[in-house]
Amino acid sequence: MDLDILFALLQTFIALVAVIGLAYLVLRVGKRLNTGNNNYVRILEKTNMSNQSYLAVAKVGSEYHLISVTSGEIKILKDIRAEEVEAAMEEKRRQFEENPINNKLAEAMKLLEESTKQKLKQARKNRE
Repeated sequence: MDLDILFALLQTFIALVAVIGLAYLVLRVGKRLNTGNNNYVRILEKTNMSNQSYLAVAKVGSEYHLISVTSGEIKILKDIRAEEVEAAMEEKRRQFEENPINNKLAEAMKLLEESTKQKLKQARKNRE
């Protein structure tokens, strides 16, 4: 009787791991397919105005537009010069890189990634 319960728990655990693994794979493949070659229209930045509306800077081809998005409509409010947007994006990138918190976070993520890779390599060696 105890072996039956143990076997049922083991089957449940294996099924759970399989479902989580499949969900992970589907999300990774879906993300790659979704972000593939869709470079013609991109939302560069958006700012919420309320729960159902926001302002966004959109790049369509080589042109930039300030747009208003609500639940009922999308309006182009203003065309923006490319130099203006690119300068603002460069300034934002520079500020992000200079922020010491972001640097520490990037270092921590890199260490975590390296540690995870080492643990996976070790686990593969142990299986062999």
